[in-house]
Amino acid sequence: MSADVGIAHHLDLLRKEYVRLQVKHAELQRSYDVLSSINALDCAEGIRIAQNASTSNFLQRLLHIVTQLYDKDLYSDITIHVDGHQLRGHRIVIAARTDFWGDLSTIERLELTEIPCNVAKVMMKWIYTNFLDEKIGDAILMPLLETALKYRFEELKSRCEEMIIARIDVENCVGIYQFAELNSLDRIRDFCAEVVSARWSDFTPAHFADMPAQLLYRLLKRKSSNLLGSLIRLQREDVLFLFLIENDARLKDILNEFDCAGQLPLDIAFESKQLKTAKCLVLHGADLNKLDGRGNSFLWKAIRKGNVEVCDFLIENGTNLDYVHEASGDTLLHVLAKSKMLPISICQWVPGQISHFDVNALDRDGKTPLIVAVEHENVEIIVLLLQQSQLDINKQDKSSRSALEIALLEKHTFEIAKKLIAIDGLDLGCADKQTGQTLLHKATASSDHTAIQFLATNGVAVDVPDAKGSTPLHQLLKALPSDGAQQPIEESHLAILRVLLQFGADPSLIDVTSGCSSLHYAVSKPKERTGTTIRLFGADINEKSAGAIPLLIKAIAAKRDDISKFLLANKAIAAVTSPDGFTPLNLAVQNGLTSTVDQLCKLGANLNHPNPLTGLIPLWTALENEDFGTAEVLTSHGADTEGLSPNDEQTLDETLLHRAIDKNNQKAAVFLIKSGCNVNALRSVRDGPSSRRKPSPPSNDAAFVSELYARSKQTPLHTAVQWGLTEVARALISNLNCRIDAQDADGRTAAHIARQGPNKMAEAICKRLPHAALQMNGSGENLLHCAVKSSDLESVLFLLGIHIDVNIPTQDQERNTALHICSRVGDELILRNLILAGAEVNMRNASGQSAVSIATMHGHADICRALLENDADPNIANDDGNNALHAAVSRGAVNAIRLLLSESQVDTLAVNKRQQNILHLCAINIGHVSVEAFAEILKAQPNYPLEAADMFGNTMFLLAFINGNSELCKLALRNGACMGVMNNQGQTVFNFSTPTQQLLFGLLESLEREPKWAEGDSCSECVTKFTLTMRKHHCRHCGRLVCAKCSDQQIPILKYNLAKTVRVCEMCYGVLTMGAPPASQRA
Repeated sequence: MSADVGIAHHLDLLRKEYVRLQVKHAELQRSYDVLSSINALDCAEGIRIAQNASTSNFLQRLLHIVTQLYDKDLYSDITIHVDGHQLRGHRIVIAARTDFWGDLSTIERLELTEIPCNVAKVMMKWIYTNFLDEKIGDAILMPLLETALKYRFEELKSRCEEMIIARIDVENCVGIYQFAELNSLDRIRDFCAEVVSARWSDFTPAHFADMPAQLLYRLLKRKSSNLLGSLIRLQREDVLFLFLIENDARLKDILNEFDCAGQLPLDIAFESKQLKTAKCLVLHGADLNKLDGRGNSFLWKAIRKGNVEVCDFLIENGTNLDYVHEASGDTLLHVLAKSKMLPISICQWVPGQISHFDVNALDRDGKTPLIVAVEHENVEIIVLLLQQSQLDINKQDKSSRSALEIALLEKHTFEIAKKLIAIDGLDLGCADKQTGQTLLHKATASSDHTAIQFLATNGVAVDVPDAKGSTPLHQLLKALPSDGAQQPIEESHLAILRVLLQFGADPSLIDVTSGCSSLHYAVSKPKERTGTTIRLFGADINEKSAGAIPLLIKAIAAKRDDISKFLLANKAIAAVTSPDGFTPLNLAVQNGLTSTVDQLCKLGANLNHPNPLTGLIPLWTALENEDFGTAEVLTSHGADTEGLSPNDEQTLDETLLHRAIDKNNQKAAVFLIKSGCNVNALRSVRDGPSSRRKPSPPSNDAAFVSELYARSKQTPLHTAVQWGLTEVARALISNLNCRIDAQDADGRTAAHIARQGPNKMAEAICKRLPHAALQMNGSGENLLHCAVKSSDLESVLFLLGIHIDVNIPTQDQERNTALHICSRVGDELILRNLILAGAEVNMRNASGQSAVSIATMHGHADICRALLENDADPNIANDDGNNALHAAVSRGAVNAIRLLLSESQVDTLAVNKRQQNILHLCAINIGHVSVEAFAEILKAQPNYPLEAADMFGNTMFLLAFINGNSELCKLALRNGACMGVMNNQGQTVFNFSTPTQQLLFGLLESLEREPKWAEGDSCSECVTKFTLTMRKHHCRHCGRLVCAKCSDQQIPILKYNLAKTVRVCEMCYGVLTMGAPPASQRA
């Protein structure tokens, strides 16, 4: 890479030279352009072109003649003598090239000394022809440049310099530099210096071997970025001496400074084995113990490189042998231990020097050189270290690993292990300081049979416990996989087990932490062969752990069917329980051990022993786990299928079938039904101390008791249908013992509940019990009523398909048929199907309402239309005398009003028992939509009698005013209603008591034409009876009946186009003169 960088720099220099020549070319081009411009200007001023042409031809011919005169006698007027040869010349040509000889007119002979003839010929040829061959060698080119300098041929000098610069490379650069320095050629010298700097790595000491010390020093000083390093690399002690003299004042600092590559001067000297130079540096202050940027010492690096001479030099000159690497903590011995492929020279050097080092030194990880050597399997260093009497062979690193452990368990190098064992004082156990685990523990944990055999054969103690009290045998059995290992793994475990037992492992020892013996661990692992092997060495199969857990319980709890059968087959006591009350059957069922369950049942186990935690029998445990094989084994041996027990809330006692349904466990429920359980069982409410229900707030206690009672009356079929458990319901319905018609606390059968769910369930019930569709629930409704009420078209079609009577009324106070209910709900499709099935369209309910009246009351115009299309009579009146139109108006059903008025024969003038027509009801009942309803009525019947009075003498206008409906009042007045009408109680709009008179004044102001005159026998203001002497008058503004006294004000009414004065009442006079008072003053 450094060579590539140097070449790149050299190319940069050549590029710069090229740029300089380009600039020179541009200058010449500009000069040429100037001359051409002057020539063109002369032509423009009238000088004849022919003259210019002749001048141009003259110059060309002159140059041509001069080139032809080289070394010719023609016109020759001077001779040049050089190196014993004579050349012919011409004074004018030489004078044109240089002024070195001054005036040549009197000179006939020139002597060129110290110039070879071949160089002189090249020079003379250039003088006449301006030609210089690019291929001439350096042997001619450089003397030619000297000649040009001597005789002041400036153009030739520049040309030679350019050619020399183009030829500079690594091989000739130093020589050319010396030449340039000698002849003061600054341009060439500087270029050479740049090449040296750029391609420094390509230069060798041989390139500079002949350069004078002073010259070389100046060169390096000018261009080298690391002067001292460059001097050392060039192996020029004379130049180095100049450097040391010049920098004497600060030598100690300079000699211990790093260069840009991170090297010290001594590093450079050692690399080239310049020990004499290194000695000189040390004498002048270089530090032999100086560390590089990575914290490595000179000796550390020399050992890594196998440089024995440097190692000896460093030791002889007093380097520090106790060096420790700052980052890794490695000593020099650690470095040797890691270097497995040491040079032969170092291998021969180390034995003679090892006495200088600490063989038990520790690195950052607490490793000794011996541990490191074993890690790297460096046998030569291991042997050398083992020969040292002060070596601690049992030393452990921070991970508590000894050299023997690494050799045996990590590297598996038994040859090294044998060398270690041969040393006196080696601890074969070598226990971990923290865990207390010996090498045998660790070998067992890694299932390393070979290492275990090696240790046991060499006499290691096999029953030494670790810090937790576990022996290697305990550890082996605990570590065995519990999910069924492959055959090779099991065989390796058995092999290790046999080795431990063969070399004296005691199977009766108890693990202190768990209180278990080896047999306890063995039976909880795959394959009973481990237990068999241990039994052969005398273990008790009925022993208990420290927690008093029998082996059989432990095997079943571990879901080990094979171990359980193994224990029972080996006469293990089956009549045992766990400390928390579980029997073997409880645990076997819970863990799905079907074979063990079957064996326990055959041995007479209690099949209904409840689970100590849940209180449920084993059969439920099997069903909850969907272990139907085990459940079948239990039922085949006579297990109870009822299993009466408290529910989860401890409020009800229920059977297993109820529990399965409540938990949506259909498979379990179906299994119980097929197994012959009681399919009609009811829950019972728990009372007394046995009930563990949390106290409820007083306000909710009655509701809670009611809910419990309701749940207690539901059969399994009720609950299954309610929760949509189709499979369970189908199984119950098909069971001949199931009571399909049983009713719950609300009087509902399963069919009523089924109607709310899938029709297949209801269909199955009806097929099994046809009259179930007609049974009434607690609300007096049969299945058809309920289906219509919930707009369940599918259920309705199913019930119609089984020909249910559609005209049966509900058994409640309303006595509604399905058609009445549908008219209220508003489902047109169901209604049309009911009619097609024979529903009576004019049948009335308990209050006398027909279906069309109910439809209009609820605003269902489409239902109303469908009924009218099927001959429904809209004039049927209810108990209050209201027909369908009355019902629509009273509810503000504008669409229904419009339909009845336009598409039926309804009697629009009909009145109810209060003598109220549809306009009375419009004014009384329907609020803000009354205006729209009023408009529809008048649109259908423009001459509708607005002044018709009800049984109390109220017109629709008076009722609208009493109810505060201002918009309807205004609309009625615009359509000719009488404003001054009086009812039977003497009430008018003028004396009716209201919080404010805002509505009245607003109506008076809104009058646009003279209203209809009121009739009566007394004055509406003072209530004075009219007689022959007391005449009747009418207020011409509001139309009410008044006496002369109450209408003594007269005023023209311009908005009525009454220009003459007319009688008005006092209130109207005020309105017409002063306007209506502000809202705050209207009382």
